[in-house]
Amino acid sequence: MRKTLLLSTALTLGAMNPALAGGPVVVAEEPVVAEAKPASSAGILIPILLLAAVAVAVAGGNDDDTPPPGPSDIRFKEDIQRIGTNHLGLGVYRFRYKGLSGVWEGVMAQEVAVMHPAAIRQMPQGYMAVDYARLGLDLKQVA
Repeated sequence: MRKTLLLSTALTLGAMNPALAGGPVVVAEEPVVAEAKPASSAGILIPILLLAAVAVAVAGGNDDDTPPPGPSDIRFKEDIQRIGTNHLGLGVYRFRYKGLSGVWEGVMAQEVAVMHPAAIRQMPQGYMAVDYARLGLDLKQVA
């Protein structure tokens, strides 16, 4: 049984990568063509989108006392540290928003999208926001 397992493993590895099975390795070098890419405006776009989302949240763009979704896309954040797990099984993180001052505690939209997709709202440019009220959570500024 053990010999069969070792043989099947060796054959599998050989089929996936001949170098792992001790077989010949053929490397064909292809020329690398570097294309000039236009300068990205993402460096300024993220703070602008974030400021717009925060402005809408502060203005309270709805009539029913429920806060609008908070910008929680991981691409808006930096200095991210996981500090715990909430009762919904979501990670709780301490972070800074790129281009803004202050330290916040909240969730990551990418994680919420997997576990509670109904609480996700789409923002411009494919960014995501979390409807904290729908989750029964708060986005907290801690510093």
